[in-house]
Amino acid sequence: MKLKVLAILTLAVTVVLSGCAGNNAGSGSSAEQKEESAANSNTSNTANQETEEKPLEQADVTWFTSIGFWPAPQWDTTPGTVMGNITEKTGVKFTFDVPPQDGDTKLNLLLVSSGNDFPDVITTVDQGMATKLASSGKVWDLDEFLKEYYPESHLLKDFPADIKEQIVDRFGGWYYFPSHMASDNLREMYPPSDPYFADNTQYSKNQGVMVNKDLLEQAGLTLDDLKTESGFLNALQKVKDMKLTVDGQPVVPLQIDGKDYQRGGALMTLQQMFGATEIDKDGNYRNILLAPGTKNAIQFLNKAYRGGYLDAGQLTMDNNAVKAQYASGRVFAFVGNMANVKYDPKYVSPGAIMSDDGAKPVFTYNSLPGAGWMKTFISKSTKHPEQLARFVDYITSPEGYINAFFGIKDVHYTVDDQGLITETDKAKEDRDAKNIVKTGLGVFWQFSNLSFENHVKKAAPTEEGLVRDSTFQAFGKTPGIERFDVAPLTLPSEFYAPGSENVKIRDQINQAAEIQISKMVLAKDQASFDKYYDEYVDQLKKLNVDKLDAALNEELHKQEQKLGVKVKVINP
Repeated sequence: MKLKVLAILTLAVTVVLSGCAGNNAGSGSSAEQKEESAANSNTSNTANQETEEKPLEQADVTWFTSIGFWPAPQWDTTPGTVMGNITEKTGVKFTFDVPPQDGDTKLNLLLVSSGNDFPDVITTVDQGMATKLASSGKVWDLDEFLKEYYPESHLLKDFPADIKEQIVDRFGGWYYFPSHMASDNLREMYPPSDPYFADNTQYSKNQGVMVNKDLLEQAGLTLDDLKTESGFLNALQKVKDMKLTVDGQPVVPLQIDGKDYQRGGALMTLQQMFGATEIDKDGNYRNILLAPGTKNAIQFLNKAYRGGYLDAGQLTMDNNAVKAQYASGRVFAFVGNMANVKYDPKYVSPGAIMSDDGAKPVFTYNSLPGAGWMKTFISKSTKHPEQLARFVDYITSPEGYINAFFGIKDVHYTVDDQGLITETDKAKEDRDAKNIVKTGLGVFWQFSNLSFENHVKKAAPTEEGLVRDSTFQAFGKTPGIERFDVAPLTLPSEFYAPGSENVKIRDQINQAAEIQISKMVLAKDQASFDKYYDEYVDQLKKLNVDKLDAALNEELHKQEQKLGVKVKVINP
């Protein structure tokens, strides 16, 4: 009996995945089931080939994604390859449109002006854009889509009811395939193969701090020297003063995420480390942009800039430039989204940087099933609905998932007598940033499923893997950290309905804040910083941040009552 699985995105960002309600047929964790799932994972070698459905005619399909750093593969239909197997099974041959920046702006224009000439598949991470798409009439409700074009799909039987409920509640229907989902029953359905995976589920976080241990030693420093705000800044000063070099090039004291530092990068990392939340001392909603911890986070970056540890050019670097800088080995410390660079085991983490004002760091989590970071829609105007229905079904099945994320058996992975998968060095090579666009191995983050991976992978961590795990868990394991449940902050889709006043206020605030924050980061002295901060607050007030906060506060308290979860006041 083959395992049935829902595939979920997890490679871009590490998340807690759990639970799938409903049908548990074939979902046990016995070695026989795991082995059969892995053994049947490649289309060219499956034992049941003679009973499989006849592949559909090949079709050229367009896929638009607004995530500019996603490494879109160059489609290759060669038999026996990851992409070739997908085409063989489903008929799809993808052409990708990935704007390097302002992807949602382009998507919004397409939504308004493209008529029936709309991309076949659309992926966005923007909540507002997802709401527009769901209400546009241009994308399928996936229940209707699959019933119409592939009624045999396993997704009609085993897509988690609790996760679907969250999507329907927020968007009025099951309009997209979500990533980064969390549901207790999914983990029950696919329990981890080893307790080793439990710490990653509970503590791992992409946002954090990494320090080059070789440069740390050269500077005569230890991780303990970097655990406080002032200690960290003093360490950066020392590294700068020592004029260290790597391969004849000067060491970069501090590297952040480049132009993405305000989008899940360094700013968010420092906000959480310095205790910023959306909740004020009275338990009411307050825009996190106005939280004391946010001001301290921006001030930290400004101090780094004024000290000469952070170059102004970093604020406009693209992700490829950031990756190259990090890979050079010249970066002493990296602060931001660690998943957006290829991890190097010579980097370790001190955990959270503790604010000098005594604020407790915050580890955010959501007790509700996740409704997805990446949201992938199917266009009603597609001329190839049968192929796309088969693709979605295939890549979320054990066979398709293992092909997409583990590759080719005995080339990219082996299977032991317990049916557990171990990756080969070839898999690491083909998943490397310089090869992934050619191989497609592990590139479909939109459908990655950490829960299933932990169910079929062998827990045989290498020394490098253990160091990486320790680095990504260091923030979550920081003594004194406060866990903050964001479930009460969940909003119904109509709150940010397209064209609504709430959307207008939100967008104007975010646009103004992005400009003003960069001005503060690059302030030449403390007086200038204070002046820019006051202007920043005044501007947000003029843009009706208080009005929006009042509306959000109403929704917060409704959610508290509905969920029976009282929001936590931290750092009052």
